[in-house]
Amino acid sequence: MVDIAASVQNAVEILGKLRSLSKKIENAEISMLLADLSNELADAKLEAAELKTQLVKEKEEKEQLQAQLTVRSAGKPTIHEGVYKFDGEDGLFCTACFDTQEKKVRVTALTGPFTTFGKWSCPSCKATYG
Repeated sequence: MVDIAASVQNAVEILGKLRSLSKKIENAEISMLLADLSNELADAKLEAAELKTQLVKEKEEKEQLQAQLTVRSAGKPTIHEGVYKFDGEDGLFCTACFDTQEKKVRVTALTGPFTTFGKWSCPSCKATYG
């Protein structure tokens, strides 16, 4: 990508030199060709900028997918009382949040009259388990 940008920049510099030479020659055909070349170089610069933007987006997407893969492969959860338990981590985690959003959200224990709805509650998605 850097080579393309450098080549376009060199072409722009050459175009400037050619323009100064064409003023000495004062040939209309050369001036028209230089104007066409200038337009083509401008288009090439725009295309290079668009490619850079697309490359940045692709890199960000790759990093996001890599992070998701790391979370998935970091440890397979086991189901404990209707929620996930991960080896090496304290607490229990919401199955819905992990399965749909790749987030490890700790569930909290329900107390008092709320235990009729379940044993655990997710503070993020409000799901109850157990």
